[in-house]
Amino acid sequence: MSIYEADAVESIDLEPRDVRALTECQSVLEDMGRVKNADDLYLVVSQSGNEYLVDARSGACECPDSIHRSPEGGCKHYRRVMFATGARSVPAWVETTAIDAHLGEHVSSSPRVAVTDGGVFAGFGSKADMGTQTSSDKTIERPDDCDCIPDASLPCFACWMSGFETANPDGEPVNVDD
Repeated sequence: MSIYEADAVESIDLEPRDVRALTECQSVLEDMGRVKNADDLYLVVSQSGNEYLVDARSGACECPDSIHRSPEGGCKHYRRVMFATGARSVPAWVETTAIDAHLGEHVSSSPRVAVTDGGVFAGFGSKADMGTQTSSDKTIERPDDCDCIPDASLPCFACWMSGFETANPDGEPVNVDD
């Protein structure tokens, strides 16, 4: 099944656990502590400070919701892992300003947002700003093939694919008569 088919079969409605997975402050941690060198195992630290082990392959989590209710689609911690790692796309219609700004911050892969043409856009959220992208320990410059038009409301394709949401304010004017 391709990315397009997988996203097409998902419901357009978000369940309450999906909403909490996207909006609550939760940190998804990989390759540290109990999950060091363990593929598809993640630690999720919830906004209450509790830490839960999540198995991304089986959908299992140590939280009471998962243990006692076994919700279809998994608990909010499992869903957070799926969104944070890009294994599940955030629907295109979701208001990204409502999403926790730290989604995907501590994992090696990037969250994805479904786009209206059926594809996905990788990289969004707190990693995008006006001139550079920043994460907890590095700054990412605009791509070499940046072709942004100054004062434009949207970035050029190269910048958009790199996760920038706005045009490069230092972009060179484009001569449209060429």
